[in-house]
Amino acid sequence: MTGADFLVTTIVTILIFLILISLHEFGHFIMAKMAKVPVLEFSIGMGPAILKKQGAETLYSLRAFPIGGYCKLEGEDDSSDNPNSFSGQKLWKRFLVIVAGALLNIILGFCLFIIIVGMIGPFRSNVVDTVDDRAYIAENGLLNGDEIIEINGKNVNFYEDISLYTSEFKEEDVFELTVLRNGEKHTISSKVSKDVTTYTYGEDYIELTDEINGVVNTSRQEELDVPEEYVGKTQTQTRYIIGFVPEIKELTAKNIVPQAWNYTLFVTKSVYKALFDLISGKEGLDNVSGPVGVVAVVNSAVNSGSDALLNILFIMAMLTINLGIFNLLPIPALDGGRLVFLVFELISGKQVPPEKEGFVHGIGLILLLLLAAVIFFNDIVKIFFA
Repeated sequence: MTGADFLVTTIVTILIFLILISLHEFGHFIMAKMAKVPVLEFSIGMGPAILKKQGAETLYSLRAFPIGGYCKLEGEDDSSDNPNSFSGQKLWKRFLVIVAGALLNIILGFCLFIIIVGMIGPFRSNVVDTVDDRAYIAENGLLNGDEIIEINGKNVNFYEDISLYTSEFKEEDVFELTVLRNGEKHTISSKVSKDVTTYTYGEDYIELTDEINGVVNTSRQEELDVPEEYVGKTQTQTRYIIGFVPEIKELTAKNIVPQAWNYTLFVTKSVYKALFDLISGKEGLDNVSGPVGVVAVVNSAVNSGSDALLNILFIMAMLTINLGIFNLLPIPALDGGRLVFLVFELISGKQVPPEKEGFVHGIGLILLLLLAAVIFFNDIVKIFFA
């Protein structure tokens, strides 16, 4: 990475973090103001303050490290005699203040996807254009024009859902499709098909050979500026697939918003799937990336030529939805951890004293910082020792 690339990547990364964090904390801030809750401090960033400005009620600060932020409310983690304090508000008002940050992050992601979808143009749908004769599904009744609406009981809204679910396929798996055909639902069961793609690199082209269930399709060449270290080499990629070509649909004013909403739901499902895989042990902590890992991804986007803006917006949309979803997890120190206390209050009819709740969140913050340190270390190892 050249000095200029490093500078641009650093600026873009900081801007992304500042926008996402500022929006999240602004959600808490504006909802607290609407509920008449005194906001003691509104901070973007963590660590030592670079800039401070005292307002009539709120201290506004910009701090050194753009990896977090906070909106400090009176009566949130300590006792207060002020009837307008956070702890003195009705439960539904406290709920709105807590979820407002994550909600704004998810709304931003949805708005970004509207822009992204508009830039991408025509898109792959969940309607079958052509069934590959080499695939087992061709023998089991999938027809051209079928609309795939479920895979193994999981709802399919658009093509990317199919990609997500088929990524879990293994060689001996049997899957079940639910399709719409002439307005009627049909169920189709089939064994997955093995797809092996071979990439052969020339000086100014790449040759692709596609093999499904042992049957080779005609090879094709695509013009490409191949890096010198790849010339003359061959790579193979093995996937387990359904075996069809999706129908391409034109983007219209009618479908741009639903398509953006589908992307928003897709990212949300992907986040929960990644969390489940992490908790179940299917994936290790070394596959989780933090700010350093994000810098590497942003650098790739910045240097992706004519697609740079599109890729940066996509990363930003992914990150803001991730931030919103992650903050709603029932973990102390996160917004979701605070919601757990509200649920306890709703069930028991008793409010946990703010100082006791604050103590629990303090312990949670320490554990989260330790986790962040581990992820930071893993990111460094992956960059310098991979």
